Amino acid sequence: MSRQVQHKEVVSDTGKVITYYDLEKPDAAVLDAKLTAAFASAESVLSCECVKTAVQQLFANKEMQEMLIYVSRLPVFSAEVAGELKADLGLLAAVKHLKYFYSIPVSTALFALSSVGKQYAKGDWEGLAYRVAGDSSIAKITVRALSKADPELDAVYSSNAAYLECADPHAVFPTSIYRMCDGHVHANQDASVIEGVMSTSITTTIKIQTGVLNPSNLTLCKVYKPIGKCVAVVDQFVDEKWGEDLCKYFAHHGVELTKLVYRAMEADKDISTVEEILKDLKMHSVSRNEPVLIVGGGVIADVGGFATALYHRNTAYVMLCTSIVSGIDAGPSPRTCCDGFGYKNLYGAYHPPVLTLTDRTFFNTLKEGWVRHGIAEIVKMAVVKDLSLFELLEKAGSRLITTKFGTTCPEDTEFGEMCDAIIGKAMEGYVKSEYGNLWETHQCRPHAYGHTWSPGYEIPAGMLHGHAVATGMGFGAHLAFREGFITEGESRRIMKLISDLELSLWHPILDDTDVVWASQEKMVQKRGGNLCAPVPKGQIGVCGYINDVSRERLEKTMAEYKTVCQEFPRAGVGIDPHCHDVGLEHPGTTGVCKKKEEDQAAAEEGSVPSGAALSYNEWIEQCQQQRASSHTERLGGAEGGAAKPPVFDENTLFYPVVEAYALSQTTLGSKDVNAVVESTDKEGLFAPCMVGQLEGQFLKMFAKSTKASRVLDVGTFTGYSALSFAEGIAAGGKVVTLESDTKIAGVAKSLFDGSAQKEKIELIVGDARAAMRKLLEDKQQFDIVFLDADKENYVTYYDLTMDGLLAPGGVILADNSLCSLVYTEGDERRQKLHDFNEHVRKDARVEQVVLTVREGITLIQPLA
Repeated sequence: MSRQVQHKEVVSDTGKVITYYDLEKPDAAVLDAKLTAAFASAESVLSCECVKTAVQQLFANKEMQEMLIYVSRLPVFSAEVAGELKADLGLLAAVKHLKYFYSIPVSTALFALSSVGKQYAKGDWEGLAYRVAGDSSIAKITVRALSKADPELDAVYSSNAAYLECADPHAVFPTSIYRMCDGHVHANQDASVIEGVMSTSITTTIKIQTGVLNPSNLTLCKVYKPIGKCVAVVDQFVDEKWGEDLCKYFAHHGVELTKLVYRAMEADKDISTVEEILKDLKMHSVSRNEPVLIVGGGVIADVGGFATALYHRNTAYVMLCTSIVSGIDAGPSPRTCCDGFGYKNLYGAYHPPVLTLTDRTFFNTLKEGWVRHGIAEIVKMAVVKDLSLFELLEKAGSRLITTKFGTTCPEDTEFGEMCDAIIGKAMEGYVKSEYGNLWETHQCRPHAYGHTWSPGYEIPAGMLHGHAVATGMGFGAHLAFREGFITEGESRRIMKLISDLELSLWHPILDDTDVVWASQEKMVQKRGGNLCAPVPKGQIGVCGYINDVSRERLEKTMAEYKTVCQEFPRAGVGIDPHCHDVGLEHPGTTGVCKKKEEDQAAAEEGSVPSGAALSYNEWIEQCQQQRASSHTERLGGAEGGAAKPPVFDENTLFYPVVEAYALSQTTLGSKDVNAVVESTDKEGLFAPCMVGQLEGQFLKMFAKSTKASRVLDVGTFTGYSALSFAEGIAAGGKVVTLESDTKIAGVAKSLFDGSAQKEKIELIVGDARAAMRKLLEDKQQFDIVFLDADKENYVTYYDLTMDGLLAPGGVILADNSLCSLVYTEGDERRQKLHDFNEHVRKDARVEQVVLTVREGITLIQPLA
């Protein structure tokens, strides 16, 4: 191995060709012998009490040096190496890391050594790796740096490094250890014409585990303890359920955790969310060789993965999947994306995670409707890739939903093992279909089963993605039967499985063949002029493709399919098939991120609802139809009195485009209130807690028009509402604002002190109820009382206000009063806000009106 190598340039009569790599031919027997010798001779380092001494002795060991140098010269991403080591995937993964031993921290190298297998790494190598990773004096040191201090080590390692600089520069100076490039370039004699071919190899690992956040599980620890920190992009919903466990895990292992939390509903899958993530990554100085941790479901996987693809042009990330969709589809997928201009997945990149962890423990907190729609992504792989998976789904049936993949019955270990097998088989089928066609260079894509017609009607129908895909799968199975690909019995068997899992075979929107045909036409455009609809062929578990479906045939087959669906429970309609059925926003909000009202102010005038190309009159007609079909009776009528808030499709309540237009026509906030926005972003605080430009200007003008002189602001947050009121009241007036959180109050205080309204604002820090009682004792009264604190205590705040805090002729403004229709079912705030609204409605002392400004403002005034 002492030969010197340069990039080869071969000149022939036709020109010259340059090749770049000159690596060893992989041989499992040679590697086995070197590993055996290395670990046998180096085992004594395990008994060293000083970790620094252990590391120095380890890398000075001759047999260990020979093994590492051999591995550094292997094409570890190649099919040849994978073929040699396919019987031991732990060893294959370890070799992919050990190739880069020059550049990775020694603690990372030790973790890789510890995972090569018990036949080699006898003894507690993992324990030594953990000790090294925990010693700040050596944890991040590389072998290159270690050898510089030792001439003997340097002589060995530097000569190999010099060889690799030409033979394989990626081994010694990697930007990322998870991907590499190759290529060859041809040129004619005078280099006036040059032809090149380039390729990229990307490595990734997928693991199906339970208890990933159990401190005894070292999977995440092995990635982040050598780095000493972890920056995590986290779904807000997941953070509410699992954020504390995430913090405890990294605290236990002594790793500094920075959580960047974002709302991740379908309406947030917008380029502005990606931009926000990019800004936060830069603010926290994330390095491109430090994998970002992404935690959550399909939306955060898409936008977070896309952000890391853009960040420094390529930054590695680890995907911790908490939903079924992310666990077997969006999580390991190389396709990352976001919406824009009302179009679904308009922007994107091919950027798979370097490690995907699917842990069904997280499914425990999902609603049954979320579990059900996620199963559709498993069904598709079963039908076109794996008969054994299909049979497991038949055996497990709807129990997968009711037990949330066995997480509600952990004592049933046999069923739990079946659930793990279902997830694993679905994952295997998916990545085998996806990873061989990373850039979608062809359209023979089995995992697109069910996705041929459904994209065109999923959004207008307001359907959950899984139910929309399920209708596509059912229709595809019937079409495959009519094509002669499968028998009628096999088609019915597929449809029965979909129905047994309570997914949709049918939806009324399929009666609109114009919509379905338009979807097919768009899909043909997207697929390069081919329909290439994947369907089962030959038998269940095998994929074929249908490329020609005329409109006449589509309509005829769809009519037949509808008749067949009538034979199934609910006439083929699934349980909870719509987004609003499970508390999600209508997918028609695609491309409009509700939590970024300030960004929406830049929306073009006269824009129409997302994805539509409507005239102004057509848009008005559409809005009237939506209003006419609203669920008046479900609201309890004009008389109110419902015990619970209704389940309501919030998209028929809030029109993001209308609000964007309203913002564009509203006076911008002052320099002082804009400083609040900037500081809220800078501090990483939850921006939707601010009232925002539209409501802030309303509060300012309301105070000015009512000639209010004293305002009580219950719920300061970072001070947007308090400053808006202060700008609206006359000189000499006073805004008393209450905030319970000390840290947030500190942010607000600094903003108030730097504003032109400093003398008008008094900030009280502490429990709002106690503060209001003290104001009552002091006989203070206010012209306006603004309620915008914790929703659970709105009734208490209202009663205290009515007990004497409100001055004669004063007005109470209750913010977010319509969030009783927005918070998901089971969220305490949903019921508490409804109770508050009913409490006010029944109070004979007042009259009130609910304004549909943002999420609702109720104006309440005592009767004269």
